[in-house]
Amino acid sequence: MKILALDISGTYSSIALLNSNEVNTFTQTHERKHRPEWEELFSRIGFDSSKDFNTLDALAFAQGPGSYTALRITASFLKAIAVVKNLPLIPISNLKAIAHEASNWIDCGETNIAVTIEADQNESYFGCFLKSSQGIKNLGAESVISLDNLSTHASNNDTYFAGSGWPKNIQQTSKYLPLIQAGAESVAALAKLELESGKTFDPEHANPVYLKTPEYQKK
Repeated sequence: MKILALDISGTYSSIALLNSNEVNTFTQTHERKHRPEWEELFSRIGFDSSKDFNTLDALAFAQGPGSYTALRITASFLKAIAVVKNLPLIPISNLKAIAHEASNWIDCGETNIAVTIEADQNESYFGCFLKSSQGIKNLGAESVISLDNLSTHASNNDTYFAGSGWPKNIQQTSKYLPLIQAGAESVAALAKLELESGKTFDPEHANPVYLKTPEYQKK
């Protein structure tokens, strides 16, 4: 199974090519408006866009929450390719991808993982997940939560914390995992599991998830 995955944020661009159990990945941080060109990203993993799309079994992307512009550009770019090449396009939650990465750092077989991504106005995108022998499972809907409300999670002794949007009191707990980074490798790994489940993935339905209304769309 061969999957090309992208995780594009306002402050980083990540690409991964998963081929069976091997993965080639590259991540670059940058200013919000200085995203690398697509061909530059492809070259970083030795992917030839003129012919290698024909070798893929699927495309995948981090669908958000995150930067409105980056998510929209990525989804539109991959939708066009998926339609032309007749490929499944698998959308993966950014929060779930971080939880998947965090699970690799946790020794216990079953535990909760709470994940945040910094938003704005003292708020964070939030999701809670269960790590078990069956993989990573959502424990409710993803949402936007204030930093004050996130502070109350410090008393959850059965929960690990990952991501960039936690208040300081959470970051000082023993179960905060500060080294966890988002990236396309986790997106590819989760997409592989989704594809193996037998589901179908119509590119038309592979849309970004924002959770918040972009500022310029607010009335």
